[in-house]
Amino acid sequence: MSGNEHKQQKLNVKYADSSLKLDKAQLEFMKLIEEQNLERVQKLKRLRRNNLMTAGALITSVVGIYAYSILSVKQEKFLDDFEEPRKSNMSTAAVRVLKSGLRLPPLPTLRDIVKLYNLRAVKQLSQNFLMDERITDKIVKQCGRIDSKDAVLEVGPGPGGITRSIIRREPKHIVLVEKDARFLPTLELLRECVAPLNIHMQIFVGDILTFNIENHLPDITQRLHLIGNLPFSISTRLLINWLEDVSLRRGAFRRRDTCMTLTFQKEVAERICAPLGHEQRCRLSVMSQIWTQPFLKFVIPGTAFVPKPEVDVGVVKLMPLKEPKTTLDFRLVEKVVRHIFNMRQKYCRRGFGTLFPPDQRESVTFELFKEADVEDTLRPFQLSVDECLRLAKAYSNFIQKNPEVESYNFRAPKREAFEAKIISDASKKFVHLIIYGENRNN
Repeated sequence: MSGNEHKQQKLNVKYADSSLKLDKAQLEFMKLIEEQNLERVQKLKRLRRNNLMTAGALITSVVGIYAYSILSVKQEKFLDDFEEPRKSNMSTAAVRVLKSGLRLPPLPTLRDIVKLYNLRAVKQLSQNFLMDERITDKIVKQCGRIDSKDAVLEVGPGPGGITRSIIRREPKHIVLVEKDARFLPTLELLRECVAPLNIHMQIFVGDILTFNIENHLPDITQRLHLIGNLPFSISTRLLINWLEDVSLRRGAFRRRDTCMTLTFQKEVAERICAPLGHEQRCRLSVMSQIWTQPFLKFVIPGTAFVPKPEVDVGVVKLMPLKEPKTTLDFRLVEKVVRHIFNMRQKYCRRGFGTLFPPDQRESVTFELFKEADVEDTLRPFQLSVDECLRLAKAYSNFIQKNPEVESYNFRAPKREAFEAKIISDASKKFVHLIIYGENRNN
């Protein structure tokens, strides 16, 4: 019997005649369908497995090619960032040490040193440590070129974060001025490490405000760089002192190419560099821009310091001008500018007028503004550097003719009245104590 006849026979079963035959036919048919489905599923699984293997191979190839191309680009960029090695920057002794395979003593990290010597920031000294070498390297980079003939003076090195970045630039002479003697062991460790490299490092424990730079750096043939993460408490005072040195070409500024790279509170840094008409323009802005050219290089977030200060920090570079904008005495100019900005929200004539006694204030102020050719209704932050200098020149001419006015201090009457009140109150208390004591004795 052929297959077609067998299938026809199964299909021609009379269901009503026998329920048993109907059940067998159904079972055979179901088995046939099940076998066909199993074969189809196995075939689909094999096809899917082959597709997945092909896709995996393709993805692996694409990712490998992409990773190789990215790595190649990064390597090229990394190599491009390298500077050409300097020639003969190290002494013969240092080269001999390196060629012989000897190594310098291992240098602990800043965090390890702080823990090792139990160094904690002192709030009274406004101490905040920079631990990130990338930031300290960036600060030193703002100084410009530092070669093997230069000298560097660092203010407040602390545990030596910026000092390490300075050492990597290999200057000839490094002077460190630190007020806190607790940091001496860490700084002496750095001095021992740089000795084979012919870098002369001096460490002084003292106050930078009274430090005599000429005595410790007498050689004016060396170009000098001033660097410092300044304590906030002395930053403004130190800047004014150094600006006076710039005007007199003394101390660190006997050469005109001595630059300052210093840190200030962000707001102070912005004021130093504030242009004409900016609301933050102040006495520091004018004084800095008379004798130097200040640049706000970048801002360091407070989170980069240990402990974290409440403010961000700005890095400012000040380059002394080759030709100063005035030959007037620094203290005279500073006095005039300070009085003008004492009332920075009022007309500039109001602050300038406090240089003179009340009985001649209005008339003299009017005459001097006219002589200086300056509009007296401008706000102080609207005055240019040249206008401030013209007012200072007019004031200088006036006190030459009227020398008694130079010593006038508009705050003196208030101070005298305040001191008299204190003395009077103290006298009353003293008399009261005497009377009270006599009454008790009686």
